[in-house]
Amino acid sequence: MKNIKALFIITFLSLFITSCSEKEFLEEIPKDDVYAENLYLTYDGFTMGLNAAYAWIRDEYSRMSSSSSVSELGDPSSIPITNQLIWTIGTDNAFNSNGHSAVRWANWPHQTYTDDSSLEVIFLWLYRVINSCNMILTRAENPDVDWQGGSPAVDEERKNYVKAQALFIRAWAYRHLTYTWGDVPLSLDEINGLTYKSDWERTPVAEIREQMEEDLVFACDHLDWKYDNPSLVNKAVAQHYLAELHLATGEYDLASAEASDIINNSGYALVTSRFGSNAGNPGNCFVDLFRSPLPGDGNTESLWVFLNTEPENVTTGYQEYNYMKNMYTSYYSKQSVVSSKDLTVFYQYNGGKGAGRASITNDALSWWEDGDIRFDEFSWRKYLIYPSETVQGQIDTIMVCDTFPEQSASFYASNNDYEHSEASMWPSPTKWDYVHPLDANASSSDQYNDQIYLRLAETYLVLAEAQLMDPAQGPDVAAITLNVLRSRANASLITGADVDIDFILDERSRELYSEEHRRHHLLRTGKFLERVRAHNMFARYTLADYNVLLPIPQKVIDANTGLVMINNPGYDN
Repeated sequence: MKNIKALFIITFLSLFITSCSEKEFLEEIPKDDVYAENLYLTYDGFTMGLNAAYAWIRDEYSRMSSSSSVSELGDPSSIPITNQLIWTIGTDNAFNSNGHSAVRWANWPHQTYTDDSSLEVIFLWLYRVINSCNMILTRAENPDVDWQGGSPAVDEERKNYVKAQALFIRAWAYRHLTYTWGDVPLSLDEINGLTYKSDWERTPVAEIREQMEEDLVFACDHLDWKYDNPSLVNKAVAQHYLAELHLATGEYDLASAEASDIINNSGYALVTSRFGSNAGNPGNCFVDLFRSPLPGDGNTESLWVFLNTEPENVTTGYQEYNYMKNMYTSYYSKQSVVSSKDLTVFYQYNGGKGAGRASITNDALSWWEDGDIRFDEFSWRKYLIYPSETVQGQIDTIMVCDTFPEQSASFYASNNDYEHSEASMWPSPTKWDYVHPLDANASSSDQYNDQIYLRLAETYLVLAEAQLMDPAQGPDVAAITLNVLRSRANASLITGADVDIDFILDERSRELYSEEHRRHHLLRTGKFLERVRAHNMFARYTLADYNVLLPIPQKVIDANTGLVMINNPGYDN
């Protein structure tokens, strides 16, 4: 797997960041092309290529690497945050509590610069994904490919399956790019050493979304509702993102139809009772979703799962870890009552080590009502426990997790100490809990548990939004859909009089905090500026109107020597 990923890095380097001349490329044999020529000759080869593309996707939950060179592949030491964190902090429900200089802009948007390392990493990573897909799509049209199907009909089916997977992944990458940067270059062809260009233009979002729709429709037409391997994209996943895309383009009736089809016809269903490996422990069915994310464990709600395993279980291949627990579990060890304990033991009893890169905002803590299982003691860590030092077999509560203390406006607006020790006592979600099965490794930041990436509950929220915005349906119909989720959560039922777009965004936070790409949804609904200013105690003070989009990385602008690439308004080139 590592070699396959290296191939895609090589091919990507010519897309934006290589400064070599075309003559130099022509004077040598492009190794990426030779490798691709050998790989993409059979269906098995294309399967390996898709596996590499999926490895890029899983990097969203992994520790961010500042590397853009093959020699540094797999060295993630520079930026100890996940790629996913970019789209959750600095919003209405999350701030950067134990930060890193690369993401200080999340709390202080006026400090967003074109050379921010995290933004550069994300931009380049997504175009690596796109180019890996374009390589697969280009090579799939080679008439000499052996699809190993045994008949022309099966060969065509396999070819379309491979193309559907690649087209979906390309659309997935452009979803992130357009919500984050707006107009970006639209690349639909394989880029290698011989097809290098340096005159990229930023394509309007509307045009990119037309291509995304075409890609997602093809995926929906050629994928099955389910596969034995839940890490593979299926029709339900493709159709979910197609429905969300229709929300972005204002086609609410189409969004409603796509989301309804998944809910009614896909075979997936919300989990409403205890199940799986956690069912015998105190808890609730909401937490069970994350402790047993696989359909084989009885989870009927998981649409797409990232599969992982501990390194000691892997004998060959490229092992990747993820880092979500460290992001969203508070940095409790900063508190003396915790740091005085044996941390290896402490982490075993409290869901694993946390670094608290993201904490929920003061306002968002109040969005659940009493009795909602999505915010009970099992779904959120509200107190910390440790074996009693005086009574054998007794487990003591050693700290109650508190709220962020009120501070002065000047503290929030200008405090450059972005490692806020106060947030280390903050409640945090238990969705990402993981303790290494080897006791000696309980203090590890890394984790290897299977994790849900997309579940049916989010499809319900897409449907509710479409129904609210569709004049033919409206808030009364949306309330019925929302009540399905609220009933599962033991929350009070609502009527159409309660439903507007802010209520749906609040419900998204209650259901999907730390799972959803919060920034995307605030931008799609036109609520980003309003809600961040209303609910984020840090970002509200320096958030400018132009911060709805982030700056194109300076490295990309400088590499585009054949044409001037203008940055987003508000950011100087």
